Amino acid sequence: MEQENRKYIAIISFLRKFIRVFFTLFFNIYILKIVNNDLSFIIKYTVFGVILNLIMCYIVLKFINSRNAKIIYKSSFVLLVLSIGILLVFKEKIVNYIYVFKTIEILAEASYASPYELMIIGSNNNKTMSSYIANLSILTAIATILTPIFSGFIIDKFSYYMLFIILAVEVLVIIWVSFKIKDFTISDKKLELKKFFNITKNKKQIKDIYKCMFYRRISSQGAIVELLPIILFLRIGTELNLGAYNSIFAIISIVSLQLLKIINNRKIKKGFYPCFAIIIFLSSLIVVFNASFITLLVYYILMNSLGSIIESESCSMVYAVIRTDNLLEYKKEHIFTFNIYMAIGQVISYSLVFILYNYFYDVNILSICVSILMFFLILSAIYLKRTQYYLSENAE
Repeated sequence: MEQENRKYIAIISFLRKFIRVFFTLFFNIYILKIVNNDLSFIIKYTVFGVILNLIMCYIVLKFINSRNAKIIYKSSFVLLVLSIGILLVFKEKIVNYIYVFKTIEILAEASYASPYELMIIGSNNNKTMSSYIANLSILTAIATILTPIFSGFIIDKFSYYMLFIILAVEVLVIIWVSFKIKDFTISDKKLELKKFFNITKNKKQIKDIYKCMFYRRISSQGAIVELLPIILFLRIGTELNLGAYNSIFAIISIVSLQLLKIINNRKIKKGFYPCFAIIIFLSSLIVVFNASFITLLVYYILMNSLGSIIESESCSMVYAVIRTDNLLEYKKEHIFTFNIYMAIGQVISYSLVFILYNYFYDVNILSICVSILMFFLILSAIYLKRTQYYLSENAE
């Protein structure tokens, strides 16, 4: 039954990725047009979302148990329908209710993510985690290929409003698939953060992966997530072109993740993460000094190839590391703790961009922001390598 549940959960992850790509790629551009390119407006409500997400993560993990886990998981899709419904109702006036909208969106994300992560940790061991996450990444990357160009086409030929309707229908399909999940059993153990902190304070592998996730959220999963689509959109001008390019980048990401699977199957030592991060950082420096479309394209390609490998591996290791030193019973505490590190990293990331954007005038300021953030990817990759070394030396 667990294997059957994982199949349906993977399908939902695939379908949900379509919606997530919209919110990552097009939603901020939609808002940016309404507020006359005021990037500060986007940064403010995004930071609000980061802080709220941490609070909601704590609440969900504190109260989730084997009796309500499936209900919490499925409620996320109802909240998702509600958030898209708000977009349909208010359209351009959504900027007046952006914090209400963001609250509902974050409630949906927190209700989805915590049960999902508990399932991932509980259903894989250290040996299978990397390949399982790579497979999930490939599956969601397929959605990432289809979604940008499809969404861009709908926006270009019809409107954002039409896209909202399509997304709402898709969530209804997700709800239907979710009814096929029969069991969603997790531990009933209470959240014991203080005890977990005391146990893990001398666990090097735990501290290293938390630092990895912290620096990753400053760099590749922080403000850069909103910043890069905006930079590319300003270069190419239309949602259709933005979608087409991002579909190509998704193909590159899938090829890279397939190579990662080959590396995993052949048990090749993976000490290349810092080298990959350095290459990405150097390419971002080139963008600063020569902010042409070609240099930006090279950077994007590297982020979606080398960066995708770093991203997939950091996700697999943050789940796998809790299975070491008999720490598996502290899954909830682990999820909340690395979310604290990631939230702090995200706030720092957005704060850096906000300060640079508002107080240091430069025609190339957005490219400079990208380069600064990418430096922290090197630090993330170093701690990722250290965690991977520990796991390989203590393989189950």
